Amino acid sequence: MALGKKTAIGAAIFGALLLAGVRSDVHTRAESRPPLTTADAAKHFRPFLNGRIASDDVAAGFQSAEDLVATLHAARNIRVPFTDLKHQVVDEGKPLAAAIQAVKPTANASLEADLARSEARADLAAIK
Repeated sequence: MALGKKTAIGAAIFGALLLAGVRSDVHTRAESRPPLTTADAAKHFRPFLNGRIASDDVAAGFQSAEDLVATLHAARNIRVPFTDLKHQVVDEGKPLAAAIQAVKPTANASLEADLARSEARADLAAIK
């Protein structure tokens, strides 16, 4: 019976070491990817615009890919033209919730902004 216990303990230690190596390898690969640029995000989320705006114009002025994608989601969710919402965010310098309030006063702006940011984070995490 002692041989069985030694074998079981050895197998458990080997399995733990094997899993620890896999776990650290996955973590390292996820960190090594560069962040998505606004231009890359604009190209990836082009279908949201239904071909109305050039990809270069879509990304212009946004500080991050998350800001761009959140604005795209918000415009789609509240059914307003992206260009109107982008003008409020980029040109007027308003936070997304204030921009939503400006273009659609009947919307629950903070809720819509939170929803759009959550959708943007999920989308960007899925393509990274």
